[in-house]
Amino acid sequence: MNTTGIARCLMAWVLTSLLVASLLVGVIVVFAPGATLGQWFSTRLGPAQALAFPVPAGIGLGCLALLVLTAGQAVQAAGRLWAHAVAASLAVLGLGLLAFPQAPPWTATPSPATGNSGRHLRVAVFNSLDTLTAVDVQHIINTADPDVLVLPEASPDRVAQAMAGTAFTGGIHEGLDAGFSEGRPPWVAPTVIAVHPRAGTYRSLVPTPTTYGAVRLEPANANGAPTIIGVHTAPPLPHLMDSWRADLQRLGHVDQTASPAPMILAGDFNATLRHGPLAATVHLTDTAQHCPTTTGGTWPSSAPAWLRSPIDHVLVTPDVEVLSCAVLEVGASDHLAYSVELRLPTP
Repeated sequence: MNTTGIARCLMAWVLTSLLVASLLVGVIVVFAPGATLGQWFSTRLGPAQALAFPVPAGIGLGCLALLVLTAGQAVQAAGRLWAHAVAASLAVLGLGLLAFPQAPPWTATPSPATGNSGRHLRVAVFNSLDTLTAVDVQHIINTADPDVLVLPEASPDRVAQAMAGTAFTGGIHEGLDAGFSEGRPPWVAPTVIAVHPRAGTYRSLVPTPTTYGAVRLEPANANGAPTIIGVHTAPPLPHLMDSWRADLQRLGHVDQTASPAPMILAGDFNATLRHGPLAATVHLTDTAQHCPTTTGGTWPSSAPAWLRSPIDHVLVTPDVEVLSCAVLEVGASDHLAYSVELRLPTP
């Protein structure tokens, strides 16, 4: 074999090895997102954005499989066999995302309680893009009747004006400076939590910070009320990838250090359950995975349910029962509000 032939064989071997390695990584990312390698790849530029929209990504992989299969018909028998194998692998990966857009059912996340006898608690999350109005608040109250309203990207003054005359007026909690991991950004409004009087009295404590602000509320009385944490992470934009990854690690820390008492972690995570530490929670579980009906994603609000990305979340400790959940369109935001009805354990 001459030098040219050796070079071609070497190149073919390198390309084949890269292809096989890529497919193996794809299998881990799609079917074992909680694995260390899966968490790492899911937070890289490119895969992170694709996994944010699992259904379109699954369709794209299916189309790519058909393209490879078609192209394989024009090559020799050995190449055709490889093309069929690659096409089948891509199709399996695509079907995995289509069948389990949130996360595979075998991922190691805790299951919520069943048969609780404590009081009901309704929680809603709405990123209003700092456009919240009194009409928006009334719509949320009329539709979801929340006890707790977590508002990422909402200036306290605007929230106070929008909630004037409602029962939430005396329960508006804005974030402390310590809730921002990189200082208060001037271009993004902070996170605010509004608590209805029937949910009890709460006090603010220093939270685990996130880029766009976090709020941590602890019940003032030991009456079985949950700790409530509201967060807003950086989005996975090219220039914010490091901040986004750091925020996900902080959310993972909140999960790892969650106390046995009831806890609610809610907000705009700018991530799905296939991203980083969210794919391997230990003490917190995502309510949307345990609802009787599928709500679809929350962003962008103008897209059909199967095209929306599920980036707004309510996570709870396993002692909290999930009864129902829903999404609703509110005001001028490009996010849907996400609401969930919970039942707490008996104090």
